[in-house]
Amino acid sequence: MAGVREIIARRLWGERLRDRVAWLSPMPPAPTGIATYSRAVLDGLERTGFRERQRIEAIWPASRRFEGALPWYALCVYHLGNNVEFHRDIYRDAIRVPGLVVLHDLALDDFVKGMVARGDPVGRRSLREAIRNVDRIRSEDLVRSEPLRVPWAAHVARRARGIVVHSEFGRRYLRELGSKTPVFVVPHPVVEREGDVRRARARRTSLRQPLEARGMRTLVGVFGDLNPAKLLDVVAEAVRTLPAMVHLVLVGRRIEGYDVDAVVRESALGERVTLLPDVSDGDFLGWMCAADVVMDLRHPHRGEVSGSLARAMQCGTPAIVSGIGSYLDLPEDLVVRVSSGRPDPSEVAAAIDRLAGDPALAAGIGDRARAHVEQQAREDATARGYAAAIERTLALVRDPAHLALARWARSLVDLSVTGEHVARGYGLSYARALEELTPREGGP
Repeated sequence: MAGVREIIARRLWGERLRDRVAWLSPMPPAPTGIATYSRAVLDGLERTGFRERQRIEAIWPASRRFEGALPWYALCVYHLGNNVEFHRDIYRDAIRVPGLVVLHDLALDDFVKGMVARGDPVGRRSLREAIRNVDRIRSEDLVRSEPLRVPWAAHVARRARGIVVHSEFGRRYLRELGSKTPVFVVPHPVVEREGDVRRARARRTSLRQPLEARGMRTLVGVFGDLNPAKLLDVVAEAVRTLPAMVHLVLVGRRIEGYDVDAVVRESALGERVTLLPDVSDGDFLGWMCAADVVMDLRHPHRGEVSGSLARAMQCGTPAIVSGIGSYLDLPEDLVVRVSSGRPDPSEVAAAIDRLAGDPALAAGIGDRARAHVEQQAREDATARGYAAAIERTLALVRDPAHLALARWARSLVDLSVTGEHVARGYGLSYARALEELTPREGGP
């Protein structure tokens, strides 16, 4: 009787979910940029009419009560970042029920290490696969950043049916890793509503007034998670060497394990630095519009596309970025670049001084960046990119020949079959037989 009930339950799940897409991602008010990103993408899919054609169900928080349902969805979309607290269950589901994976970070180093530290067997398998593929990453632009030298995403990339990244750099990285999974390059969404940006720009004068009363004329801002990768100490030292009228504001979330207050104290900037942690979304955007220059440095770079930079461009505030990875995919006239790694503070100071001393140059960069984002918004580029990725991945998972071949390939990898074995013909007879049985387009 219990077996009959289980069969009936499975049939009911299948009937209800087989035409739906599961969307596993942090959602607002979760304190992570991926939550606001995800909300913006879903809004875009609604606006373009895609959600009328394809039902999408957002699942957050991910928990074990959804485990039994996920295999019955037509497709699962998994959003993965480098934070084990937010993404552990999503990652485990992505391994167990392969689907379309969105890699917000190419280097999942902290994530995989965090899973291993918790004794998670999926984390241990991911670690082994990363180490096994470490020799594949060789290109100079890919190995320049230490976290990318080990392909921490190798396991989930192999299991995925499709992968979304946000830059051509991400596609190059996955191809060099040897991933054969289809990769879709989808631009970062325009996260902020235009009305919110207008209101934020209207607050520029009122936010700046107290600082201008203390002699500030140029305001340099760092936004987002206040962590070591933002090189706050380098930025502070650069500002310290500039005239006293240059001030620094740090706006964003405190990160456990990083003492941003100590950075402020040791900067010796005194009243020239303002720390504003954990502000409201409106204040965050207001200060971004109040700044004259946004600093968006990354070291080490994990292959991410910066949400803070996307907002700065939408606000029309010129930005200085690191000359590495995904930042190099941006058109040269939309940002100012400094050296990769930990640039000398004098180089950063020179870049700030260049923008502060040439208002026309700064305004031109900001205006072009804003126009770039506005065009992307008009075209709904992100939503259309996601729609194409979902539709193409759905076509793959519904193709029985592709499914059979994918299962066979996974089995070979699980047996530690390498490219050298395949070159000698190991395991190819089944694949060739399957190809002969698969009808070709235009055939009988």
